Amino acid sequence: MALRSCAAPTYFPSYQGYIDGGVVANNPSMAALAQALDAASGRRRLESIRLLSIGTGLNPAYIRGERLDWGLAQWARPIIALMLEGMMGVADYQCERLLGERYHRLQPPLERSIPLDAADRVDALARFASRVPLTRTTRWARRHFV
Repeated sequence: MALRSCAAPTYFPSYQGYIDGGVVANNPSMAALAQALDAASGRRRLESIRLLSIGTGLNPAYIRGERLDWGLAQWARPIIALMLEGMMGVADYQCERLLGERYHRLQPPLERSIPLDAADRVDALARFASRVPLTRTTRWARRHFV
């Protein structure tokens, strides 16, 4: 299952015909909310839903320049990162607007951009994760789940 989930196109091969779910829902919060509201899933009332979304870290993406007249070759790499980060932000915005205080996302900004295939950075990511402050998230969880 994990190989299916992390088979990111252009980085890793597909596995058993599957590719990374992040291609469609890099932040699956909105998909989870829609599923919870779906009649086939038991249709919960919006007011009864609490949603904790845990991300893998916000990769800073910024393109310098005020007016870039790039072609496909120049946009190919940066556009992927921008689209993935943008999709996460849209789902976060939508869930926050629909659920208000009943929604919380833990998505700490990374200190610097880390490529998806940077296996050599796993130790650095683990050190970063150990320093992420969780006070706000645990406070939210206690208020909504205890």
